[in-house]
Amino acid sequence: MKFLLGFAIGFGLERSMAPASGAETRGRIAQRMRDLAEIPRQKAEEAAQAAKQRAGELGSRVGRQAAEAAVDAVEKDVLGKNRTA
Repeated sequence: MKFLLGFAIGFGLERSMAPASGAETRGRIAQRMRDLAEIPRQKAEEAAQAAKQRAGELGSRVGRQAAEAAVDAVEKDVLGKNRTA
């Protein structure tokens, strides 16, 4: 009788602590793989966003330098001044 009681308790504990079913485990693995596959796309988007920001800053700086050069050229050629900054 004690053997059967011990067996029943052990069986009940084993069932309550058993790992997930095969279908559930495969679903978890598939979801994890989808999540991992998403990481390179996210990193690429972040890199593209950073590149756009840097390009904008560079374009702004180049534009400002071109405008300053144009002003210098006008002052020198038209007004006969030498601008020093």
